[in-house]
Amino acid sequence: MTILAYDRTGSVRSFDDNGRLRVERTPISKANICIYQGREIPDHVRLGLKPDQPYRLLRDPKELEKAADSFNSLPVLEEHVPTSADAHPRELTVGSTMDNARFESPYLTVGMVIFDGPAIQRIQSGDQKELSCGYAYEADMTPGTYDGQPYDGRMINIRGNHIALVTKGRAGPDVLVHDSSTDNRTSTTMTQTAETPTTKASNHEETEAALNEAIQKALSADRALRQATEDARRLVRPLVGDVHGMDSADAVYRYALQHSGMAADNLADINQAGLRALVHTRLAAMITPAPHPLAADGATTPYTAPRRY
Repeated sequence: MTILAYDRTGSVRSFDDNGRLRVERTPISKANICIYQGREIPDHVRLGLKPDQPYRLLRDPKELEKAADSFNSLPVLEEHVPTSADAHPRELTVGSTMDNARFESPYLTVGMVIFDGPAIQRIQSGDQKELSCGYAYEADMTPGTYDGQPYDGRMINIRGNHIALVTKGRAGPDVLVHDSSTDNRTSTTMTQTAETPTTKASNHEETEAALNEAIQKALSADRALRQATEDARRLVRPLVGDVHGMDSADAVYRYALQHSGMAADNLADINQAGLRALVHTRLAAMITPAPHPLAADGATTPYTAPRRY
C-alpha cells in the first residue's frame, strides 16, 4: 500500500490494490457552537422555538464522547439521506466508516474507506472534501457558555446515522474527508446585521435552494456518467469480456478497441460517439454470415433407362 498524502488534520490517505481510498483517521465532527434555524431542531414545536429564528446550539463534547461508538461502520453517502437497513440508499453510498471512532477533544474522529471512483476524484481534487455527520439528537434548550461563547441549548443523546460528503461543512473547514451547512454562517460567533427577520429568512431560503440545485445537478451528472460507463461495459463484453476499474465510457471503449486490434494512436482524437461507432463495427465483424449452399460444378446428367432389345 502506497501512502500518497496527509490532509490538513494529519489523517493518512492511501489507496489499496483495488483503487479504494483509505483514510485511517479523520475528524468527522467537532465540539463547537453552530447556528440552526428553529425548524431544524428536533421537537421545535414542543420546545416553543420559532421556525425562522436562529438558535446557537452547542455540540456538547461530553455528548460526542458518549456517542463515539455509534459512528462506527456507518455508510458514507453523496448527500444527506436518513438510512436504515429497511431504507438504504444504495445509489448514494460511496463508502463506509471503520470501527475506530473516538473523541479527541474537540474532534470526533474515525477512519473511512471510499470505494466509489468519481467520489474519490472529487475528494482528491478538493471539489468535495469536507464531511458532514448525519445523526439524531435531543435538544436541551438550557442556555450557557462554552469557551467564553454563549449558547441557547445543547445537543444531547447524539446517535450516528451516516456521513455525507459535502462542499461546505457546518462543523468547520478543519473537519475534512463535516455537519452540512445550510447557509454561509459557520462560526462560533453570530454576526449582527441590519437585516430584518423576513430578509434573513428569504436569504436563507435562496441560499439553500441554490445549494440544493447545485447538488442535484452534480448528482445528475454523476449518475449520467455512471450509466454511460455501465452501458459501455455491456456493449464491449462480447469483444473483451467484463471490464473493471474504469470510470468512464471513453476509457472502456478505448480499452476494448485496443484489445481487439486497433492502435492507441488511431483512437486519440475520437470522441465518445465515434468510439462507440467503432465498437459497433467491431461487433458486426464478429458475426459470420451463414454459409451459402454449395453449387455443383456441372449440370446433372438426366437418368436414362437402358434400352431393351
